[in-house]
Amino acid sequence: MIEKDLDEFEVFYKEQLNSQFSKIKKFPNKFLQDIRENLIQIKVCLDHFIETGKEKIDQKAQKSLNFFSGRIRKEIDEIQIPEEEINYDNISDLLNSIKKLFTSINEIARKSFPKFHKEVQSEIKELEYLTRKLGKKQAQLNEFMRKKYTTVRDAEYLLKKLPKLFTLKENIEHAKVDLEEFENELDERKTKQEELNSELINLEQNELFKDLEAEKEKLFQLQMSINDEIGFKKALKKFKFELEKETIHVLNIDMNYLRDFLKNPIKMLSNERKDLPKITSLMVQLRHVLEENKLNLKSETKQKTIEQINAIFDEKLLQTNIENYLQLKGVIKGIEKKIEEEGLAQKLDDLKNQISSNTIKLEHIDADYNRKNKDYTRYLSTLKSEREEFQKLIEEILKEEIKINITFTL
Repeated sequence: MIEKDLDEFEVFYKEQLNSQFSKIKKFPNKFLQDIRENLIQIKVCLDHFIETGKEKIDQKAQKSLNFFSGRIRKEIDEIQIPEEEINYDNISDLLNSIKKLFTSINEIARKSFPKFHKEVQSEIKELEYLTRKLGKKQAQLNEFMRKKYTTVRDAEYLLKKLPKLFTLKENIEHAKVDLEEFENELDERKTKQEELNSELINLEQNELFKDLEAEKEKLFQLQMSINDEIGFKKALKKFKFELEKETIHVLNIDMNYLRDFLKNPIKMLSNERKDLPKITSLMVQLRHVLEENKLNLKSETKQKTIEQINAIFDEKLLQTNIENYLQLKGVIKGIEKKIEEEGLAQKLDDLKNQISSNTIKLEHIDADYNRKNKDYTRYLSTLKSEREEFQKLIEEILKEEIKINITFTL
């Protein structure tokens, strides 16, 4: 088995091709030498044009002759003849350049020669002879490349796959660097999140926050009790519906109060006097229409609503609960004021905002990390399959097992 680093493989492989196909790769040298000499002869011929033209043609024709000579010289100077390295591509480029030269000569000659062809007939014949000679060499070289160089061409073309391996290698290296950066940033963000959460927990352990939480829990439980006590909203909604339809008539009913009570009963009760005159009047009117069966409710619902209303009147618990509710709201307001005065509320908001902001950044970095990790894994998989395929193709040419080592710079 032959083992070669990726960076060294191109030089190694070209040496192998030069050795394995030495006769075929050396054969074009004679054609190339002839073509080089032929191009020099054409440039010398162009000098003859200029020298003859100075003596025999007028200034206007001389200008056309100079243009013709300059353009052809420029075309010849742009032709690259392979010297050190001969391969299918650079010889194809040479053949195409010669075709381009012939096209230019024909196009410019067709426009320019009529202005001075009588005076430089011998030079034109010399140019035609040299271009035919060059065309013959071009045709012979082209035929050789088509018939004899095909196997070598296919072997050379395998090198065109190398850039993809280098690109994948670079992609892997860049992706790995990005992954490490994302990992470091993730670690920093996670550490920051732990610090913020710890700071939040410590802040929330403050006695004022504990007291506030305890009082809010009491308030919540009291609200549940009040809502249970006035749990006849279904009957009130039906009552409101019938009143609005005017299917029943009740004197002195405050419809605005009824609507507001259904939206937020505890708020409306809190805004009343201690003896709760409005809700008391409303319950009396509701109980009356229920007893007269004017709301067309189920017997069970009607009876339960009447019992709830009677309990409120008998036990007087609703008034006490509302008073307690208002007292608790006052206590909570007092604690919140102390928290505000000590700057704890602002600090708590700042901490929560920092935690929220850091959480969003964490999610974004985590998403970027996962995306880059998928890229990294995909590049690795693609490089593995591309290298294996490339090695098999090389083995078919060299008739020997090949292993290409790829070292990453990380």
